[in-house]
Amino acid sequence: MSEVKFEISEQKSTLKIIGDVFDLSAVQNLLKLLNELDDKPNLNHLKIIGNFNTRLLLDSIIKNKTLEELDKTLSLFQKITKKLETSKTTFESKINGIAKGPAMEIALLCNFLNVQEGSTFLFDQTDSKLMPFFGIIQRLTRLIGYENSLKIFLTEKKISFAEGVKLELFNNKIDNITKAKNKIFFWDQTFTNTFIYYNSRIHSTYQNQNPVYNAILSTIFESSVCNYEVGLSIEKRWLKWLLKKKLNF
Repeated sequence: MSEVKFEISEQKSTLKIIGDVFDLSAVQNLLKLLNELDDKPNLNHLKIIGNFNTRLLLDSIIKNKTLEELDKTLSLFQKITKKLETSKTTFESKINGIAKGPAMEIALLCNFLNVQEGSTFLFDQTDSKLMPFFGIIQRLTRLIGYENSLKIFLTEKKISFAEGVKLELFNNKIDNITKAKNKIFFWDQTFTNTFIYYNSRIHSTYQNQNPVYNAILSTIFESSVCNYEVGLSIEKRWLKWLLKKKLNF
């Protein structure tokens, strides 16, 4: 188990993830590197490589934090989200194997996901009564639809290689960032019925003992009538609510 470091090679146009544990300092360093790309016009396409099987060291995020400090920390994650989405650099993640945790979320924020057969994206945050930190709920819901997203976040907790290709999420020729921004929700009877189904299923399974499921359902439901930016704020609000529960605030 080692702290995550990042290694940029301008010659190879790569950003390598080394290590498997993201702490607050790794998140801060990543944002610093992404901001520095503005001064490197030769890096107009950057391949993200290395280890994508990671976890978040939660203590470094919440330990001894006031609510105001916690809010600033969560804003830091969303700064990375927005930087990846608005950068002049095009990002391509290259994955072969298991992807989970913060590195998986970073991959999902890239323009392109170059994924090898047999790879799997795991969404195990709910096991720790948490939801993703980088705005991935907004991203996936807009890329693959609310029904597929609910299934992945609440029941399956993974995306296999075959499913990722079928959903046109992996190895696609159209930029995922462009697809996400152009997606519009339609709140109709099917939408309502889908939420009733998942709400009933989650309640019968967990008896409301794991609040993260309600947070994810509410995030997607509330975001259905909002633009992307407001959706990110909603996602951050629910994540902050879950963290406050862990802090007993």
